[in-house]
Amino acid sequence: MPKIQFSHANGFPGSSYNYLFSQLPEYEITYVEKMGHGDYPLNGDLRNYAAELIEDIENRHEAPIIGMGHSAGAVVTLIAAAIRPDLFQHVILLDPVLFSKRKRYAMKLLKPMGLLDKITPAARASKRRAQFDSREQAREYFSKKSLFRSFHPECFNDYIEHGLTETESGVGLAISPEVEADIFRNVLLDAPKCLKKVKGSVIYGKKSDLFARSDKKWWQRNFPHMELISFDGGHLFPFEHPKKTVQCLQEKILSKLPLR
Repeated sequence: MPKIQFSHANGFPGSSYNYLFSQLPEYEITYVEKMGHGDYPLNGDLRNYAAELIEDIENRHEAPIIGMGHSAGAVVTLIAAAIRPDLFQHVILLDPVLFSKRKRYAMKLLKPMGLLDKITPAARASKRRAQFDSREQAREYFSKKSLFRSFHPECFNDYIEHGLTETESGVGLAISPEVEADIFRNVLLDAPKCLKKVKGSVIYGKKSDLFARSDKKWWQRNFPHMELISFDGGHLFPFEHPKKTVQCLQEKILSKLPLR
């Protein structure tokens, strides 16, 4: 059975993608449930998470796998594949949060001044409500938020089930607002040449607010071994259109890969 190692987006534990995974029954899909919550905490950028991913692949798999990641998880997959290409048969990056050189330069200037919160979702994430009396209360609360309004019902159910954890007073976010905000403040601001040697595919959302036209052009110029594929959706398209996402994966990428 072909194997996929998946890396989740910031704020969404691996099990939040269960419905998406269920649409790929012919693949064995593994993942780190919550990146950075074990022996590899965030340390300046996402490289520590890539080390955690590498260790997990080494422990789980004996042959090269398909690496797939969404958002920050896509960047983690890219870094890991650059460091250990022998572990990967192919990489698939879903709307990766790796910006163009011009954007990253501006962010480098703003970061020492503590101003990244103004141009990233960090400020909003840090203020996110984290505690609820019950999952039912959390469901009602999140269903009214624009972030979740377009989620497929089953993906929303997965988030309520796995994006929250039991606490003494009810339920709380599985990934704390502080950790989520810190990741937004520590996105990858360098793009070493080794990243550009990675072979794979990028599926980006046409309506994504984190993969703009300038980012697309930068990827096209700097990643000669990456095929760029557009998807009619926003940054969270794997949650909003899981069946169409899988259809795109199957038609554009997976059907072309040798079975291992």
